[in-house]
Amino acid sequence: MRTYQGDFTIQSERAKVWAFVIDPNQMGPCIPDLLELDVHTDTEFRTLVRVGVGPIRGKFDLTSTLSVVETGRQTTLIIKGGGMGSGVDMQAEMTLDDAEPGTKLSWQCDVKVSGPIASIGGRLIDNEARKITEKVFANLRAALEADAAESSHSEVASSGE
Repeated sequence: MRTYQGDFTIQSERAKVWAFVIDPNQMGPCIPDLLELDVHTDTEFRTLVRVGVGPIRGKFDLTSTLSVVETGRQTTLIIKGGGMGSGVDMQAEMTLDDAEPGTKLSWQCDVKVSGPIASIGGRLIDNEARKITEKVFANLRAALEADAAESSHSEVASSGE
């Protein structure tokens, strides 16, 4: 099992960040190389993603279940699935806290990989996992900050300033 973690600040209020991260229809498109997103319920969805680790490239079919640990602050996401004869089991946790300016998002993800991808070696898996995670959160931040900037621009325009 491997563990990855990090945190960053998003220049958007916590309530907006929370609404975004618990909505699979908004969060799903933040996943890099997303081929399909099939939302079953507010807490269950399926993704098909393109993955490449070293010389192995292919598609992974993943099912995800979202659980709210503390409303407005903490959520857990269980992801299971696989592809190309390999399996993935992940448990990710996100915690939101007020910060200046905006919201601090802290995350931790425990990942277990099995099959041919696991045999490639830890360094390649670590590099790819880090790249994917950084892209997910960069896309999340960009989407939320673009929305915040658009809202701010709309408020200024509607007030006649």
